[in-house]
Amino acid sequence: MPNLPEDIVDRIKNLERQVRQLTAYVNTRAAAPARAPAPAAEEGEARPAGPEPES
Repeated sequence: MPNLPEDIVDRIKNLERQVRQLTAYVNTRAAAPARAPAPAAEEGEARPAGPEPES
């Protein structure tokens, strides 16, 4: 390793430690529950009343 000033080496070590902590956090946190998409109305189903489209 090149001869670097001690403060730079310390900063690099701190950054490496933070990366390891963040990686561990991301890999161990509980996944957010997936939201199910709203069911689409099929052709035979009634749809909520709304304004009629103008032609």
